[in-house]
Amino acid sequence: MSDKLTKEQQQELEQIAAEIEAEAIQMRLDYEQNPSEESGSVVYIHPDAEFLNDEEE
Repeated sequence: MSDKLTKEQQQELEQIAAEIEAEAIQMRLDYEQNPSEESGSVVYIHPDAEFLNDEEE
């Protein structure tokens, strides 16, 4: 079994990579135009969550 891709497989891989890159660029541009306040390292805990009643943590 060969570890090399066929020409068709290489072309398909390059096409998929280009599509992923285009989607990532579009997502970045969309975020720059419409930033979300929920992005980043924010954790939301419901006020009635059991986690808030656990004094050990």
